[in-house]
Amino acid sequence: MNEKEWKTTIEELVTSYVRDYQKEKGLPDLWRTPLVGYADANDSYIQKLPEIVTDVHKLPQDFMENPKVVISYFIPFTKALERTNVGVEDNFASKEWADAYKATNTMMASLNEYLVQKIRELGGRAAVTEGIGMLYDVLKSNWSQRHIAYAAGLGTFGINNMLITKEGCCGRYNSIVADIPVEPGEHLKEENCLYKSKGICKKCVQNCFSGALTTEGFDRRKCYETCEKNLDIFGVDVCGKCVTDIPCAFTAPSV
Repeated sequence: MNEKEWKTTIEELVTSYVRDYQKEKGLPDLWRTPLVGYADANDSYIQKLPEIVTDVHKLPQDFMENPKVVISYFIPFTKALERTNVGVEDNFASKEWADAYKATNTMMASLNEYLVQKIRELGGRAAVTEGIGMLYDVLKSNWSQRHIAYAAGLGTFGINNMLITKEGCCGRYNSIVADIPVEPGEHLKEENCLYKSKGICKKCVQNCFSGALTTEGFDRRKCYETCEKNLDIFGVDVCGKCVTDIPCAFTAPSV
């Protein structure tokens, strides 16, 4: 297949899988249409992630030999789901939000395996990014899905540390590595964050009741203390206040 056919096929595979999974599992309306991007596996930004994020951050080459691209995708949440996490009693996450977080993680793990299988059947090479997760001593990931998505040209970082895409930042990212003939996307040059582009908004900072998020920086420990409270209640360490009830939840407002 040529580049256009590969990209069309992969986007159709991701979109249909997310749609069909939700129906087959009898889930409520959780996800909007996914976005898919492609990062150069040898992108200098990706190769520097051990310096940018954490020194044990993995590289695409850790998952397969001579990968060409990292296929990154964003699963945007629905407005109905986002609304459940606004104004929840005592600042806890909503049960719907916590359940959606768990369901999305499970779905994406299954989707990654499905994508790899389909790419191989179509004559490409691909691999799941295995052995990744949170490093609790530093509260950083050894494979940052948001940084990979940035390298793929899907968005830019807001002051909430989330990646703001054209479909906003309210959702989840994931990725696989592959060797298929597609050209990678370019890093976006214009800021999608209103505060970074125009010095206005700060709604995500106002929503952060723990004080972990400020315009001067981000206190990971304070943030995680809040997530742990929700872990005790819902069995998953979430919060989500900095991606709900904000102008960039569902769009890139500064563009």
